[in-house]
Amino acid sequence: MAYETLDVSRDGPVLLVVMNRPEVLNAYDRRMVAELREVWRALRDDDGLRAAVLTGAGDRSFSTGLDVDDALAGDVASPSLDDAGRVAITARDLRVFKPVVVAVNGYCSAGGWHFVNDGDVILCAEGATFFDTHIDVGLANPVEAVGMLSRLPLTEVLRMVTSGRAYRLGAERARELGLVTEVLPPDGLVPRALEIAHVIARHRPELLAGSLETIWTAVDDQRTHAEALGLALLMRASGRDLLAFRDAPPGAGP
Repeated sequence: MAYETLDVSRDGPVLLVVMNRPEVLNAYDRRMVAELREVWRALRDDDGLRAAVLTGAGDRSFSTGLDVDDALAGDVASPSLDDAGRVAITARDLRVFKPVVVAVNGYCSAGGWHFVNDGDVILCAEGATFFDTHIDVGLANPVEAVGMLSRLPLTEVLRMVTSGRAYRLGAERARELGLVTEVLPPDGLVPRALEIAHVIARHRPELLAGSLETIWTAVDDQRTHAEALGLALLMRASGRDLLAFRDAPPGAGP
């Protein structure tokens, strides 16, 4: 399948999905969100596919979240929300219970956390950093921080959310805290992610799906109430706040 914002290829039973907007640090716009939804549904419906790997194009950024200009042009609070106002961007959001290995190749901030929060196996490159930018532009962190609480200690999540882009969680610290399981040289990141995905793909898909659905249901039960509050805050986000992000002075970005 051909996509405008994704580079998608198949390696036997493993689907490799590359978010391909490096010129905007792989931020997601409405087109990318729509294409990601198509990809996750294709993964679900193809019995020959048993796992996926998700990464970003280039060596600078995995994803920095929503594309502000696109959100302003579309008059939407976030392109990641579906018509019912629910986040629908990851395989887990779409209730696809095939394993996803996430390979973080650079900046992972704000909405980029969705993919890490919902990944089954998380790896990162040596230069990867995790941080938040909501507070810098006058926005609450509406949903992503809640998801990150299932990955990191409360103290670390609070520091990232309240410090904004001034505080960066580096790759080795992320491994120490259990956010990622391996830290790799940049040129070894995707090959290792594919290797792990192929190991996973050897197992019976119905057993994998049953295990993942049970585990993720337990995680979702913990997140649901707080995420509902976060989504309500997100829907109140103003265009003025997004303009502040877009028009931030040079050097204020990632």
